[in-house]
Amino acid sequence: MNKWTNAAKKRRAVIDAASVKAADLEIIVSALRELPPGQLKKVFTDPVLAVLEKYQVTADE
Repeated sequence: MNKWTNAAKKRRAVIDAASVKAADLEIIVSALRELPPGQLKKVFTDPVLAVLEKYQVTADE
């Protein structure tokens, strides 16, 4: 039974770390939303812009 407990604790640590990363990225995305129109295209590549569009941050706004 202890093996399952240890595995669950390790998995929980991974989930908690992912939650912290998601919260940090949400802060970054909200700051990016405040940039003036057209600024994102000057800084980021097309793949990065595609990821940002998934979170409703567009370069054309």
